[in-house]
Amino acid sequence: VVSSFTVALLTAFAGTASMAADVDKTVSQKDGCASYAKQLGDKVASVKQKCGSTLTAAYDKSSYTEFDPIKDRTQAACQDGVDALAAVCSSDAGKATVKNLKSTSCRFSNNGTGVAAQGQTLLINIDPAKSSIAGKQPGSYTWASAIKEIL
Repeated sequence: VVSSFTVALLTAFAGTASMAADVDKTVSQKDGCASYAKQLGDKVASVKQKCGSTLTAAYDKSSYTEFDPIKDRTQAACQDGVDALAAVCSSDAGKATVKNLKSTSCRFSNNGTGVAAQGQTLLINIDPAKSSIAGKQPGSYTWASAIKEIL
């Protein structure tokens, strides 16, 4: 059974493919995108249940100059970032804040791994060369601590 979220996410993947370079040209890449979408959908469903939100999530494939699920490992960081929203919901203030988010967007980055807020969207920037999560201050961050810092 394919959920409406998965269909929407796959549609979003297809809609941005023309902006990115060869991200869906092979069966492996297409299967990888579908697998990524399903796994991310499972994380979002968990956040929705724990936080009472209507959150959506997607990979910003236009930020990828190349997308190869065999070589690319940004999906785990994206899923961890989305999953951390459930930890943010452990307090009333956190739950209210996550409920105000409409979406998350996982983006490929060459400028470090971390999060940013853009309106009601949480941007999860993933730099495979710099896997440590950066925050506003020097030091080591978790996804949850970085998210709490910017929301």
